[in-house]
Amino acid sequence: MEGEQAREQLIALLRSLPEDGQVRISMEGIDVLSTSFADELIGRTLHQLMIGEFGARTMILETPTLDLADGIDVKLAQRQLAMLCLSDDSWHLIGAHTPAMTETLGLIIDKGTTTAKELTAKLGLQMNACVNRVARLAKLHLIRREQIGMSGPQAIYLLHSILSS
Repeated sequence: MEGEQAREQLIALLRSLPEDGQVRISMEGIDVLSTSFADELIGRTLHQLMIGEFGARTMILETPTLDLADGIDVKLAQRQLAMLCLSDDSWHLIGAHTPAMTETLGLIIDKGTTTAKELTAKLGLQMNACVNRVARLAKLHLIRREQIGMSGPQAIYLLHSILSS
């Protein structure tokens, strides 16, 4: 199947899901994945997801071996995108990411649900630094944010792991 046809099917699937639905893309049974196919299917679709075309929906990659996702990792990094990848019973962040993003995401995944206040205490950060990390993770659809109130001009969010979705 050509990348464009596969992407059209993936987009149709995303649109058919509830607003907070999730697609898990399995690479089981695939031996080799061309980078152009990976970019067409995952890179372009993830870009559309990030700019809000699919609401709060999320995508996760599942692969039997992490090296099978190498081409996707490169293409996502070129597009300044990141994605959760499940392999060998653990999660990995592929694409463009920093150690700080990975650390913050790891704490959110471990807790399942948390707040920026809890994260700042755990990470030893100033609130604005933590809020910036969380905003980047939410923009990339790597976590879900749920506004639960306001503290002055600042919104207060519950932060949810997309792995517990």
